[in-house]
Amino acid sequence: MFDAFPYEEWSEEITTFWTFGVEGDTGTIILTILGVLFMIGSLIQFVRLESQKLDAQTATLRRALAAAEQSTTTTVTVTTITTE
Repeated sequence: MFDAFPYEEWSEEITTFWTFGVEGDTGTIILTILGVLFMIGSLIQFVRLESQKLDAQTATLRRALAAAEQSTTTTVTVTTITTE
């Protein structure tokens, strides 16, 4: 099996290589908070974008339906039967 780990063993000396600081360091906490805020912001923006797309599609379909209703002509035929 291929071992891609660049060190012989895991030690406290290489933790800064992976997390920008030791466990509980301020840098790690700041990066985690920024990541969570970015994720929430991205989710909110995604919902807004999809809402705008749905609103635009709804308006387009309503215009098409209104145009179809206006161009439809109704013909009424009246048949009168008289008997003598």
